[in-house]
Amino acid sequence: MASLIGQTINNRYRLEALLGDGGMGTVYRAYDVNLDRQVAVKLMHAHFARNEEFRQRLIQEARTAAQLDHPSVVRVYDFGESETGLFIAMEYVNGGSLRDHLRRLQRMGKYLPLAQSLQIGAHIADALDYAHQRGIIHRDIKPGNIMLKRLTRPDEPGEQPFRALLTDFGLVKLQEGAELTQSGTALGTPIYMSPEQCAGETLDGRSDLYGLGVVLYELFTNRLPFNFQTLAEALAAHRRGDMPPPAREFRPDVPAIIDNILTQALSKSADDRYETGAKMNDALRSAIISLEGAPTQVMVREELDILERVSDPPPGHELIIETPGHPRSIVQLSQAVITMGRQADNEIVLPAEGVSRHHARLQATALGWEVVDLGGINGTYLNDRRLRPDDPTPILPGSHLRVGPYELTLQGPEVALHEPDPAEARTVMGGTAEQITVPPLVAAAATVAVPQEPLAIFLANDSISVDPGQQAELVVEVVNRSEVDDRVSLRVQGIPANWVAAPGQFVTVAARATVSIRIAIRPPRHRSTPTGRQRFRLELVSQRHPNLKVAASASLVLGTFVAFEASLDKQQVRMPDILTVTVQNVGNAPGEFSVVARDRQGGLRFKGERGRIRLQAGQAAHIELEVTSEQTSLLGSNELYPFEVEIAAAGGGRQVLTGEAYAGAAIPPYLVYALVLIVTFACAIVLMALIWNRDVLFGGSAPTPTPTIDATQQFFATETAVIQSTQNAFGTAAAMTATVMGDSDGDGLSDAEERLIGTDPFNPDTDNDGLRDGEEVKIYGTNPLERDTDGDLLSDGDEVRIHRTDPKNPDTDRGGVRDGVEVDRGTNPLDPTDDFPATATGTATTGPTATWTNTPPPSATATWTNTPPPSATFTATPTASATATATDTPTTTPTPSPIPPPNPAVGCLPSSPTIDGIFNPAEWPGAPLAQYSPVGNPGALVQVYVGRNGQNLYLVFLVNDATNNPTDAVQAYVDTLGNGGDPDAADRVFVVQRDGVTAVQAGIGSNSDGLTWNLAYTSTNWSAASGEAAGVQWVAEMEINVVAEIPALAPTYGLMFQTLYPVETAVWPTDANPINVNTWQLVDGAVCP
Repeated sequence: MASLIGQTINNRYRLEALLGDGGMGTVYRAYDVNLDRQVAVKLMHAHFARNEEFRQRLIQEARTAAQLDHPSVVRVYDFGESETGLFIAMEYVNGGSLRDHLRRLQRMGKYLPLAQSLQIGAHIADALDYAHQRGIIHRDIKPGNIMLKRLTRPDEPGEQPFRALLTDFGLVKLQEGAELTQSGTALGTPIYMSPEQCAGETLDGRSDLYGLGVVLYELFTNRLPFNFQTLAEALAAHRRGDMPPPAREFRPDVPAIIDNILTQALSKSADDRYETGAKMNDALRSAIISLEGAPTQVMVREELDILERVSDPPPGHELIIETPGHPRSIVQLSQAVITMGRQADNEIVLPAEGVSRHHARLQATALGWEVVDLGGINGTYLNDRRLRPDDPTPILPGSHLRVGPYELTLQGPEVALHEPDPAEARTVMGGTAEQITVPPLVAAAATVAVPQEPLAIFLANDSISVDPGQQAELVVEVVNRSEVDDRVSLRVQGIPANWVAAPGQFVTVAARATVSIRIAIRPPRHRSTPTGRQRFRLELVSQRHPNLKVAASASLVLGTFVAFEASLDKQQVRMPDILTVTVQNVGNAPGEFSVVARDRQGGLRFKGERGRIRLQAGQAAHIELEVTSEQTSLLGSNELYPFEVEIAAAGGGRQVLTGEAYAGAAIPPYLVYALVLIVTFACAIVLMALIWNRDVLFGGSAPTPTPTIDATQQFFATETAVIQSTQNAFGTAAAMTATVMGDSDGDGLSDAEERLIGTDPFNPDTDNDGLRDGEEVKIYGTNPLERDTDGDLLSDGDEVRIHRTDPKNPDTDRGGVRDGVEVDRGTNPLDPTDDFPATATGTATTGPTATWTNTPPPSATATWTNTPPPSATFTATPTASATATATDTPTTTPTPSPIPPPNPAVGCLPSSPTIDGIFNPAEWPGAPLAQYSPVGNPGALVQVYVGRNGQNLYLVFLVNDATNNPTDAVQAYVDTLGNGGDPDAADRVFVVQRDGVTAVQAGIGSNSDGLTWNLAYTSTNWSAASGEAAGVQWVAEMEINVVAEIPALAPTYGLMFQTLYPVETAVWPTDANPINVNTWQLVDGAVCP
């Protein structure tokens, strides 16, 4: 091929240098003698030229490609046939191919900067979109078909001064159509071919976008995403669905947005890729903007800027210096940096007036030469355009520089723009010691005015901070420098469009006037929202100047938020069992969480708790907790153990999940029941046998004495026997319970049950009232912690065993006087007619009006006689008189009832919490008193902590609410007297809105008048504050002066909580109603110091 250099093709293109050799032809740099420009000429290999079909298709494809006019598509100037064969003349790009640069980077072990890789991809995606709209598919996207060209200035704001260009459109299709490939030879490069292209299916533009995705992956990582070499290997990998590892695994500074782009571009299905090159271009440009200003990250290897200066200059370049009246000077550029100026320490000395001491600098880069104006007064001109000071500008072979009176022309290798004159001076710049001095010439310095754009934009602040879910505002000032009115709008690039609220119409800007445009930015409170600095660009769109490109860049600093969701796979477990806790990080940053389980009774054992769980945004963890009982019951008792699982985030916020565990039995319940039935049946058989065989066993019948018993005595004897038998039976049951269930004190309650209700498991009578704890709970329903449950001045034991009064009713006969007072007065606490001494009879008589005596006198009016007939069969014939002495009416023995669940208790706080709208766990020890959520929306959980300190009652609400509605509110209802009905004058409701607005209402009248709340009521005896907590929670805290606001607060009072959301309501208790106090929850208060 070297022999072709110097030849002229088609009498027009003089071949000057070999650029490369490919599968279809050889490429030369050539000189177009007709148009005086450099071009690239591709000479097709001879075997293609001999194929007539290929010749025809070349003409067709060349004509189609020649119609493409896009800055990132190499232009096709000419095509045809010459004596050397078929050729195509194209635009010459002097920056080399992307493949050349990749090889250099890989050889040096360095990466191309991310922004430059993205810019290359954006240029090619834009070019492909342009071609696809015209029905042209490239089919062979690879680094060897992408050329790089250095620019004088960037084409777009925010870009760097180079452009990537795509070449060889349609040549693969030519090769396919000519059927010139042998069997098994890939048409194109398999590693860059889409799955559908490997399978020989019909292609569209998305196939090219797949190839671009492979190129980008190689640019980001310096490695190919796949390793197959043949079509068969490629097809097999695509059918298996093989996907490459994320780019960040090889290069830590690759952000998630780039991996997302690669994943979509490399999708096996064309339907999952970008629909068009325009959409891929938008994604790549958004990634470029997001990288601007991002914090530097530690990299495994060093980056190498594609525009970086190199130590070795491109070979074969010369600088021709012309001075009027003097012969040309030719300097061979063999140094990487060459300075020019009037002072003698420059490599090239230009001593004329109008030249500064250090005027300009030539420097070599990977893409060629560039020139830098060093700030001289008279400036440096490139092709008659003044350069900006200190702004490196590429200079191409054939370009003209003007420094003062001197004209300098850069000449590339093997390019002879003229025949050298023997008088010309030729010098080689071989080192810093060599110096060229050009003859001086005084010349007038030329100045060129830099045109001013008609519109400009300015930002009051180019960096704004905002947290996800919040809104920030950016003020943009638009200046109209022209003499005519204009209408403008702003376009935001680099952040999602749904984050931005900009004016939806054009804004009028008068001539020589300034207007302000406000743009609101609101990133969503979602785990997909990134964190850190996000660069974006504001572009001005003008109706009068549609081609004007005016833009400004700004930074959006995105904050983080911590939020999580937690749930239990089941609310009830029967031990032993496995409980699964699911925790999901719904924040936008990694977070650490802990899972701790506990039960207040101390009867459960948990295994599997986690003290530190690190979850990425969106990641979920499933923690398995093994729940077992501390003590195993032989017979089983279905003991209920409430438990809590607390999930806490290290960054703030916690959630408490509740459940119940039931104790299992070592012996199945059905076996116990069967044993009881068998024993009972056997006892019945034995008893019947004794009755029917009494005469045989005990020697027959005998005369029986006839006892005489008073009816009253008979009743009390019967009642006493019933009570005694009940107590004996209970004692027997308690003894068995102590043996089977672990009842340390033998009071009929297991130790676990005693821990649940708060009694002493080692004291059978915790409150010392004469009744065992088990009797109080399971038979009489009294409080085992209160000696006098009903407060009537009689102990529970005295009421049951001595006075026969109801230990749960302070006035058993409902006569208006408490039982203890009646006993003290000597009146009958079972007779409502003698409650007051003025009407009571104090003499013990046997008349119609009887006084109370604990031991009624015997009477002969009621007799019981056993008169056996003169036969061997025993017969009982009772007789009784109809007249009876007035006696006390017996009371009914209490029937054992199920254990009522204890009321929730309000405890004492160690110190008074600070009412500031900030939840401090240290101020609120223990578990929440209530947890509730709207029906069907467990994520909107509300947790309420209640405590007492001194004369104040404190409440704090933790509300999970992602709506951020300022009118959301919590309401705390207090039934002060615990007397039910409808709200009475002592009752209160306290209201706190999310925005801090507070209100209080009082009940009206009595609890039976049908009146509810006084909306006009006000009070200063309480205070409240609201605030935003971590995650999606907000907090409301209350402090209520009980003495001043609700002085009649009973030891047991009612509470109801309500949380109002925009479209739903959460209530505790579930069925509570604000105007029906009977539906509220009774709670036990506390007297605190």
